[in-house]
Amino acid sequence: MSKQLLKRLESYRKKNRLSILALCRELDVHNVTYHRWKKAQNIIGPYKRIVEEFLDAKVKKPTVSLKESSSPLTSTSDIAVIGMACFYPGASNVKQLWENILARRVQFRRMLDERLPLSDYFDENPKADDKIYLPKAALIDGFSFDWSKFRIPKKTFESSDIVHWLALDTAVKTFQDAGYALDKIPLQNTGVILGNTLTGEQTRSQTLRLRWPYVKKTLQSTLSTFQFSDQEQEHFYKVMEEIYKSAFYPITEDSLAGGLANTIAGRICNYLNFKGGGYIVDGACSSSLLAVATAANALKMRDMDLVLAGGVDISLDPFELVGFSKAGALAKEQMRVYDNKAHGFIPGEGCGFVLLKRLEDALEDNNYVYAVLKGWGISSDGKGGIMEPSSLGQSMAIKRAYKEAGYSICDIDFVEGHGTGTEKGDRVEIGGVAAAMNADALSESTLNTKKNKQGLNDSSLNGRRCGITSFKSIVGHTKAAAGIGGLIKAVLAVNQRVLPPTANCQEPNQVFETDAKGLFPVLHGEVFDKDKVVRAGVSAAGFGGINCHITLQSYKEHKKAFKPELTERALFVSHQQSEVFVFAARTKERFIKIIRRFKEDLRNISEAEMTDLAAWLNQRVRPHASLKAAIVTDNPQHLFNAVCILEKELENNSIKEGNIYSPKAEDHKTLILIGQGVKSKGIGFLFPGQGSQKVNMTRKIVERFPWAKELLSSVQMPLKDYIYKPLDRNLDKEKQDAFYREISKTEITQPAVAFSSVVWSQFLSSLGVQPDAVGGHSLGELTALYQAGAFLAEELLKLAELRGSLMASQTKTTGGMVSLICPLKKAEDILQTLKGKAVIANINSPKQIVISGADKDLEDVITEAKKMNIASYRLPVSNAFHSSFMNEASKKILSEKSLAKNFKPGQSPFYSCVEGGVIKKPLALGPYLAKQIVSPVQFVKMVESISQRCDVLVEVGPGRVLSDLVKRINKDTQVPCFPVEGSVDDDRDLNVLLAQLFIRNVAIQWEGLYANRLVRPFVPVRRRSFIMNQCERPLA
Repeated sequence: MSKQLLKRLESYRKKNRLSILALCRELDVHNVTYHRWKKAQNIIGPYKRIVEEFLDAKVKKPTVSLKESSSPLTSTSDIAVIGMACFYPGASNVKQLWENILARRVQFRRMLDERLPLSDYFDENPKADDKIYLPKAALIDGFSFDWSKFRIPKKTFESSDIVHWLALDTAVKTFQDAGYALDKIPLQNTGVILGNTLTGEQTRSQTLRLRWPYVKKTLQSTLSTFQFSDQEQEHFYKVMEEIYKSAFYPITEDSLAGGLANTIAGRICNYLNFKGGGYIVDGACSSSLLAVATAANALKMRDMDLVLAGGVDISLDPFELVGFSKAGALAKEQMRVYDNKAHGFIPGEGCGFVLLKRLEDALEDNNYVYAVLKGWGISSDGKGGIMEPSSLGQSMAIKRAYKEAGYSICDIDFVEGHGTGTEKGDRVEIGGVAAAMNADALSESTLNTKKNKQGLNDSSLNGRRCGITSFKSIVGHTKAAAGIGGLIKAVLAVNQRVLPPTANCQEPNQVFETDAKGLFPVLHGEVFDKDKVVRAGVSAAGFGGINCHITLQSYKEHKKAFKPELTERALFVSHQQSEVFVFAARTKERFIKIIRRFKEDLRNISEAEMTDLAAWLNQRVRPHASLKAAIVTDNPQHLFNAVCILEKELENNSIKEGNIYSPKAEDHKTLILIGQGVKSKGIGFLFPGQGSQKVNMTRKIVERFPWAKELLSSVQMPLKDYIYKPLDRNLDKEKQDAFYREISKTEITQPAVAFSSVVWSQFLSSLGVQPDAVGGHSLGELTALYQAGAFLAEELLKLAELRGSLMASQTKTTGGMVSLICPLKKAEDILQTLKGKAVIANINSPKQIVISGADKDLEDVITEAKKMNIASYRLPVSNAFHSSFMNEASKKILSEKSLAKNFKPGQSPFYSCVEGGVIKKPLALGPYLAKQIVSPVQFVKMVESISQRCDVLVEVGPGRVLSDLVKRINKDTQVPCFPVEGSVDDDRDLNVLLAQLFIRNVAIQWEGLYANRLVRPFVPVRRRSFIMNQCERPLA
């Protein structure tokens, strides 16, 4: 190219920032077709002549290098992510991966024999030589490389490690995702930079073939002690060699290249004819994120124009797993990232790639931009243990990334952490992020105190600002493919404007309460406004003290193709900590056959597949078969153990007609039920009152179903703001206590509890669970009347709001309530002795009585109870309910126009706590409810009465207060009461209830249980395709 033309092009660049050079370079790389030239003419307009001169010069000198024509560096180093593809456990594509992340579908399963037989390699003793103490891993399934489609010789395919083919397949999909046809990809300055460590396990296994001479020596040494002739020994060696080598492919001219790490990248360059350079970055577990940082630098320095970056890791063999076991890095049971019980990781495998381009070039080329990399930093820990992480080292990488980005770490929404789930690793990492945030917050405060940036020690009620999550919590530690998995997750999150959750963090690490008060583990996920600029950081660290951090942010429109089928909020609550499994058959023999087949199906399933299996099984059960069983449990191993117990019980014991058996499980979280010809005579719904409220109660149903959201919005009071709180952003006890105090205000509690109960009632109805009788405790009587047909849901909620506001009203005379742990007679004796105005308000159980009265009278009650060695305590209520203190409220309820009607009992009889029994005649609602708030709650009598009609009771609403009371009341009759939500977000209570009802011949509509949850078609392990290690192939 002539100097004169370069000068003229440079002059144009200075005048117009839309550089014509980028166009010229593209024309150069693509050997300009007429069609592309016509397109270029439309773009460049009046500069047509300049480009024509460029083309003329190109024809004369086609070998012009990009360096010669490159303009000086621009002030920006923004790097666009324009394509993505992946293959991780449970996800063969990016959308599946995103859904799994949002729904917390954990992919851990029992290690398969075709990969690493536990009978050979497992020992629960961590000190056992050459053994692993963890029997689980996360395995990819369904990958198969079509070597004929890719026009790869079969011999080359067989001679190369599978990581080569997984990487090539994923690379092609990445370019396709970016919109490139394979024959239209720019070639000259496109590069491939990938992370990998030690190639893959198949390479290590394959080398055993070459160690036959060593094996033969050991055999010779062994056989020398026996009486074998030379001829016999030679024959033995010959046969042995054939058998030994039968598991391995022959060594060919392709074996060396097929077993090297660097040729993973080289093979992609070779297949796609890239000329920009291809190589491997090895930084142990930080390899793939380092590859991305290296690629970003190459783009920034204009060494490349388009870069495929990422990582691949298929290494679940004895070399790595026994090594990690000896380092004590593997989990003992569950992997709990950022949890106080963190004790190690579960290994995984996978592959992930992104396609990167300078943002200015991506915009010029009309590429879709998923996200923009704004800064990256790399550091080493320096002196110290070569496998010991360092907070200081990690914080240095973080600081360097944000210096490059031009904004503070305090400005990001979350960090996708390294998050290995090791006790020290998590603590050190959180400390490193904390140190960087503290330094930035202090710097900002010094520069401008008005900004009031939130540092890590800010404990304001606005909550913590920056979340921290971990990709590893669902797929385990994928080592060299871990960082890129975290980056893809972060790209998806900022693109979709979502704060993604972390799985299995139940008790957040103590460091969040000390050194990292500005950070929080993202437990439930959040959805941001679609126009918000979302920023994130991604961290990775590797053995040898290498650290990497990349920060990125959203860019314009989100990718609609990645929007899940369910809403993000529904996916957040899709995960359950337990599942229910039901079985039925007409005969015991048929039942045992079903159990044995099921046992084969569930062997080695992943935790995520528990949901799929339960949905598949339960929707195919024969509900009218007389012999039934149910299991409620939390993981595949417990399920397998429970099924074995169930099988043994059926083989060894006869099941009597009409009886329910509950064999003891091996763990306390598992319930096993067996019943023969059991039929419930009736189901009673009991609705709780004030005191059962919980922050975030009924959240899962509200997030899953539009009808529940509509009901919530129908309430005049902003209940959503009172009930639903981001507790992960507010880990501090004082904040959570403040939330509870707020929701416990009478005027808020009553409509909130009523709403929760209605939601649960409607959800149970969708499952086919209908009551044969209803009752409630205090406020709960309003909900019971709603259930019985007295009024609509909206009318109930308005009434609960009115009742709460009236009962909370501060009058000239206010009182309180005291609970006494004693029989009714002793409580009456205390009141008779004092002769004050205190009265019995609630008879909750045979030994729990609640007293209402003036504060002075209640102090006398407590004093007298103490003399009699009776336990007592004040209840946190605003007034003396169910006493004369409610007279004013009673009058206003009596005058309420909406209650000026009679209620005629229908199919679900209403059992009254005022009368202590069933209401048989038409009920005047106004007078009844006015009387109700000044009368004692006869809960014991009501429960005893309803228990004569029903043999199972259900606490329909938040908490388990009524269930615990019924247990004491029905001690002799043993009519049970089951809660639906004893603890917030814990589904075990609901699953136990459904198991109990199923055994009692209630026809459960199981499809309702899985509605708006992420459930995938169940495929047994025996029908899935997993990677096999050569050493586990059948021998000849």
